Amino acid sequence: MKDMKNGIQKTTRVSKTDVKKYSLLIVFGFLSAIAIQEKIGIEHLAGGVLTASLLLVILYRDIRRYKPAYLKNYNMLVLLGFMIVSTLLLGRFFGYVLINLARGIGFIPIESTLFGIPISVGAMLVMLLFDFHTAIVFSFIVSLLSGLWLNNAIFPVYAFIGSLTAAFSVIRCKKRSALLRGGFYVGLVNAMTASFLLLFTGKFFTIEAASSVMFALSSGISVVAIVSVMLPLLEYMFKVTTDISLLELLDLEQPLMKNLMISAPGTYHHSVIVGNLVEAAAEAVGVNPLLARVSS
Repeated sequence: MKDMKNGIQKTTRVSKTDVKKYSLLIVFGFLSAIAIQEKIGIEHLAGGVLTASLLLVILYRDIRRYKPAYLKNYNMLVLLGFMIVSTLLLGRFFGYVLINLARGIGFIPIESTLFGIPISVGAMLVMLLFDFHTAIVFSFIVSLLSGLWLNNAIFPVYAFIGSLTAAFSVIRCKKRSALLRGGFYVGLVNAMTASFLLLFTGKFFTIEAASSVMFALSSGISVVAIVSVMLPLLEYMFKVTTDISLLELLDLEQPLMKNLMISAPGTYHHSVIVGNLVEAAAEAVGVNPLLARVSS
């Protein structure tokens, strides 16, 4: 492509890598559209593909502007697209199960089951695997797409607040057991959000309110259970090392560390000092201090 500006001829080339990345956006846009389809038809599918692809392009441009390091790792882009599609499919699965559960019990309003959908699973995983900035944009996109599939105006608000809470709750996550605390916060905030939305829609003083709050509280438990299972699998499949895994390598209870302390205490002490120096240097230049310490 040629461009004339100030009398100077410039040539802009679209590399094979760019074509590959934009093709990936189209593929995941198509998969996301299938995940949110409620009606069968070319128009619905085309609209879903275009809407999902547009949101994914926004996500891609945001990453290109603020997190360009992810663009150098193709696996990270695939992982992010996989997280969007899998979160939507997981939400649909739980929605189907909860609706049929409510129908089987009989006295639970079906409308209240949507508050039990653990849609914030994706945001918590993205926070652990990527970073908080990416988790915010991810939450925005998934919340909008989930509203299209449910055809519900208040669920995107509920999903977005819950997803932000999930991401916030694991910012300082240093142990896998800390996920339990994150699940508690998600359940609590979801229950509060559900109450506020029911009050806004005039349904707070109905039988639907009690079941909605219970489903919202239970969503925190579901989020913890799913994240605990999926996180190690995603780390292994996509070769991603989270801060939790790095801290496990620093655990003094590991046999290698114990053997080093006993067999070569001088070397162990030297390694600790070097690790502290490298960690301080990494913090000063703005890179991951934990990764630097473990690597040293």
